[in-house]
Amino acid sequence: ARVNSLYRVRDGVITQIVKGDPQWPQSFYPLSTAVEIQNDDYLVGQCVYDNDDDQIVRVGPTHKDEMCNVYAMYSYEPTKTANGKQKTGEVPIRSCWDNEFSSLINLIPHDSEVPPRRPSDIGETRSGHDTHAEHAMNPTIGKHTSSTSDDDQSYDDYMDEVENMRHRNRGSNPYDINKVLSHLGLPDYEYVDAQNYDYLLPTHLTYGKEQTVKLHNAKITSPNLYTCVETWPDVKSLPGQLGEIGGITLNKANDELIVFHRGTRKWETKYFTGNYRFRNEVYGPIDDDVLLHVDTRTGQTKARWGAKMFYMPHGLTIDHAGNIWVTDIAMHQVFMFKPNDLLHPALTVGEMFQPGSGPTQLCRPADVAVMKNGDFFVADGYCNSRIIKFNRKGEYITEWGTPMNGMRDDDGFPLPNQWNIVHSIALNEDAQLLCGADRENYRIQCFNSKTGEFQRQIRVEGKDNIGPIYAIEFAPNTNGTVLFAVTGGAETPVKKVYMIDARSGDILTSFDSDPHLKAPHDIAVSSNGREVYVGELATSPANALHKFELSKRKDLPTQAFSKRIYLNDKNFRTSLIIMAFFAIPVLLAVIFGCLIRIRNLRKLRRLNTFLSDVKTNSTAPTSVLGDWMNRRKGFEKLDQCSDGENEPLENDLNDDINSNDESKPPPTVNNNIAFKMGASL
Repeated sequence: ARVNSLYRVRDGVITQIVKGDPQWPQSFYPLSTAVEIQNDDYLVGQCVYDNDDDQIVRVGPTHKDEMCNVYAMYSYEPTKTANGKQKTGEVPIRSCWDNEFSSLINLIPHDSEVPPRRPSDIGETRSGHDTHAEHAMNPTIGKHTSSTSDDDQSYDDYMDEVENMRHRNRGSNPYDINKVLSHLGLPDYEYVDAQNYDYLLPTHLTYGKEQTVKLHNAKITSPNLYTCVETWPDVKSLPGQLGEIGGITLNKANDELIVFHRGTRKWETKYFTGNYRFRNEVYGPIDDDVLLHVDTRTGQTKARWGAKMFYMPHGLTIDHAGNIWVTDIAMHQVFMFKPNDLLHPALTVGEMFQPGSGPTQLCRPADVAVMKNGDFFVADGYCNSRIIKFNRKGEYITEWGTPMNGMRDDDGFPLPNQWNIVHSIALNEDAQLLCGADRENYRIQCFNSKTGEFQRQIRVEGKDNIGPIYAIEFAPNTNGTVLFAVTGGAETPVKKVYMIDARSGDILTSFDSDPHLKAPHDIAVSSNGREVYVGELATSPANALHKFELSKRKDLPTQAFSKRIYLNDKNFRTSLIIMAFFAIPVLLAVIFGCLIRIRNLRKLRRLNTFLSDVKTNSTAPTSVLGDWMNRRKGFEKLDQCSDGENEPLENDLNDDINSNDESKPPPTVNNNIAFKMGASL
C-alpha cells in the first residue's frame, strides 16, 4: 500500500481528516485539531495500492490478497436511560462493507493518491517501551523549526511524487483529451484540460500542453473538459409551469433549442390502466404550451406552442428539412409538423389511445430518428422492445428487436438485439449506424441502419458503477462517429454525460455538472459537438435545462500564461511548409540577380580596358578598314546593352568610313570620346 487516508462526508461535502503512509511505524497519532462527527455523517477510509503484477489483487485475508486498515479512536457521550443510568451496548458509529454506499467513492478528491510528507517528528524506528511515543506527532507541529538537508530532500521527494502522480494520471486516464479534440475536429491548442493541482503545488508548472499557469493564483476548477454555463437559461423567461422535460433538440442553425415538456402533468400510474391505455375519458390534454423555443445564446424563450394538443410528451426530433417530430406515450402516436404549420400534424403514425404491436400500432413510442430521404425509425420500446422503420409516408417497412428471455451473453448482459426499454435512438446516416439506448440493460446497441444487422454494444461504465442510459445523440459535423449519452435513474449514483466513439465503442470522456445532474431525460448536441444540452425530469424551471460548453483557453482561472511553440504541433508544421514554399522562389531570384550583376561587372571591366587601349593607340598609323574593324570589334557587346547610345559623336568620321576613299588621308580620332553609360553597366 502507498497511501491510506480517512475522510468525513457531511451533506455531500468531503473533508480530509488524516492521510498517512502505511510504511510509517504503526501507531496512533494525535490530530492537530479535533474533528467532530455528527449524526448522518459518513467516515470513508481509502487505501491506495501499486499493483505491478499481471493479475487482479483483491482485499482479503489470504496471502494472495491485500489488507489495509485506517484505525481511528473516538470518544462520545453515551445516552442515558430515564433514571439517569448509562445505556450499554449501543455503538454510535455503524460500519458498512463493500459498495453499500458506492456514491461516496465519487467524492474522494484527486489528490488522494498523493502520499503525505513525512513529518519531521517521526524519527527512526527503535525498540523499547517509548517506541510509539517517539513516533507520535508533535503537538507543536506548524511552528517554525529549522530545516535540514534531510527535510529538503524529503520535500523534494514529495514534490517528485506529486509530479509522478500527475504523469500516472495522464498515462492511466482513459480519456485522451487530444483524441477527443481530434474527433471533434478542433486544434489541440485551442482547448485544454482544466485539471488543477493548486492545493498541492506552491509554485507554477507546465499546465496542459501549451500554457504555464501560476496555479497558486488560480481557483480550484472542475476537471471536466466541458463546463456548465451557470447563467443559462434565463430562468425568468421560462414559463412557471415548465415541468418534466420529455425531449429536447436543436434546430439546423443551432441557434434554438426546442423543448418538449409536460407542464403541470407528471407521469403517474393513475393516468394509465393495466394494459398501458391512457384514461383519456378522465384526463384531457395538457392545457399548457408544452413546446418552447429557447435561444441558445441568451437562454430566453422566443416562442411557445402546443397547448391542448398532447397528453404525455416524450420524444422530440428535427429532421434535415426542419420538420418537427414528437412522440406522445399516452396517445401511442408519432406526429410530424411542418415548420409553417405547427397546429396541424402533416403526418401521424399509430392509433390514438390504442396500444398495440401490429405494423400500424405503437405502444408508448419513445423517440424518432429521420433519414435524409424522409424514411424514419421509431423507438417503440416501452411495451414492444423493438425499433420500427417506416417510409416517408408512414408506411411500415421493417422492424427488429425482441424482449428479454432470461439468457445471458458471456459478459453477463442480455443477448444482442434484446431490449429492456428502447428509450432513445440516434442515427448517423453517413456511417450507416443506428444506435439505441437500451435503458434498463445499462447499454447502447448499434446496428447497420440499412440492414438492421447488429454491430456492437457499448457500456459506458464498469458493471458495478453503471446506471440506466436515458438518451443518446450523434454530433454530425465531427471527425468520426461521435456519440453522446447521458445516464439517469435513481439507482445511478452520479449522472454523467459521456462522449463515445461509436465505431470502436471507446469512451472518449465524461462529465457532469456542479451541482450534479439529478434526473436527466434527454440530450441534444450542436453539430460540431462544442455545446451539449441536457433536459431533466425537473420539479422547477431552475433545474430543468443545462448547457455545457467545451472549455476554452480563455476560461482558465488565470491568464498568466505564455504561448509555447512545439515542433510537433500540426499548425506549426503547416506554417513551416508555407514559409518554405514562398522563401524558395525568393532565394532563387536573389541568386539569379547576383549572377546577372556579376556578369555585368565583367562587361564593364572589359569596356574600361578597351577605352584605355583606344587612348593609348590613337596616334598609331593604321588603315581605315583596320581602324573600322577594331572600332566595331571593341563596341560589339556594348551596342547590345546600350541601345546604340555609346556611338562616337564625330559625324565626319562616319562619312569618311562609309565613302571608302583610300586616297584621303586617314582620319584623326579625337581622344575626347564621349559615351552615355547605361545604368546597367
